[in-house]
Amino acid sequence: MTPARTTSRTWVLLLLLAVATSACGPRTKQQRQTYGEKRTDEATLLLNEATEHLRNLDADRAEPLLAKAKEVLAHPDVDLSPEGEMLRSELADLQARVPRVREERVQRERESVAERERKELEATVEKQRDAVVEAMFAVTEALDALERKDADGTQVVAAREAIQRTRERLRTGKELEAKSEDYAASARSTERRLEQAEVRLQLARRVIDFVSGPLGDSQEASALEKKARRERDLEARLALYTDMRDRFRRCGSEAEKLLAEVPELARSPLPGKGRPMALKAVAAGCEKKAGALQRVVVKLEKAKVKRDKARAKLEKLKAAREAREKARARKRR
Repeated sequence: MTPARTTSRTWVLLLLLAVATSACGPRTKQQRQTYGEKRTDEATLLLNEATEHLRNLDADRAEPLLAKAKEVLAHPDVDLSPEGEMLRSELADLQARVPRVREERVQRERESVAERERKELEATVEKQRDAVVEAMFAVTEALDALERKDADGTQVVAAREAIQRTRERLRTGKELEAKSEDYAASARSTERRLEQAEVRLQLARRVIDFVSGPLGDSQEASALEKKARRERDLEARLALYTDMRDRFRRCGSEAEKLLAEVPELARSPLPGKGRPMALKAVAAGCEKKAGALQRVVVKLEKAKVKRDKARAKLEKLKAAREAREKARARKRR
């Protein structure tokens, strides 16, 4: 853009030329030619400055200069100047450039706005993507914790909450999916990973429920068995062995059900204290133990029946004896 000082100097020079030419006025052809050359010099200055403004895409400042140049070049004495025709052609070219310059300026302003919006979108997408990645990392850590030996319901809740936080983060950036194809693709990928995480969570929950429930109950049966062996009361012993048998039965039944639903768990070690065991081995062990305990229960039930019969017989004999004694007592009277 032409500095204000240059513009001011140009107008002063043009004013001096105008005054000088108006004072003298053309009289002869030579004088008219001289005057025409001064007018072309004036027009040259105007056109040069207008060209600079158009180069800077400032059509508003170029238009008044072109209008003045047109007025200057319209004087008939300009026809006597060798540069007159060339300057008029240049003026026409510059006038034709004005609407194109305006369009180009609008276009550049639009492009500038579009570029700024693009950069803002990129920054927003990057921030959102980082937040989703961070949330998904927490999901991965929570799922890995579910596979440790000491995993329990606490880890299940933590994993479920981590998945929920990630879904909420994805919902926060839902509008960005329509604006950025790249982010939309990464969001869909994260959703698929969350679906897989849900499957892992449900599987881990089932395993933990089994370990803490039926399997845990069966593992506690060893303490009950020691107590049952020391128990002298037949009914109490039968109750203890029946309880142990039922625990192992539930363990075997639930293990078989879990195996049917998730066959890949057949040889997968279960989390828990002590030596890790595969689910198939657990199912077989629980069923075997339940069978052995059932045999004990049957023996105890038979013993109880035998004892109850003996007791009933004794009670019957006792009742008969008492009846005979009462009959003899009545005869004595």
